[in-house]
Amino acid sequence: MDLLAPPARTLNFDAFWRWLQEHTNCILRCGSPDMTLFDHDDFHWMLMEEERQHVLQLIKGKSLVGEMVMVGREVTEVSISPDPDADPQAGHFLVELMGGPKEDPQVMYHFVMAHGIEPVAGHQGFKH
Repeated sequence: MDLLAPPARTLNFDAFWRWLQEHTNCILRCGSPDMTLFDHDDFHWMLMEEERQHVLQLIKGKSLVGEMVMVGREVTEVSISPDPDADPQAGHFLVELMGGPKEDPQVMYHFVMAHGIEPVAGHQGFKH
């Protein structure tokens, strides 16, 4: 039996950023074409805005492990779909932040989240 994946969902950067601020403990990894940050039980995520840039920091205790700076105004669309590389039972979602020319958009940043943007029963913002 062939099962079709649910369709991708799209939203704008500001809506995604607001949602992400409430789900920092659900980030499994994030990155850009040049780098990737991976979550770990000993780490936590900090999100902030500085001078029209959106900053994600991965922190261990009080030490910076890594940082990704995003220019939100350059993101034209945020696409959210089930992660094609994950076990379907895991429920992980791939978030791709697209930008560049309209005729040839590119993935500028990506996230793998423990769940999609729809409400999850029993979810309280903690890792799954």
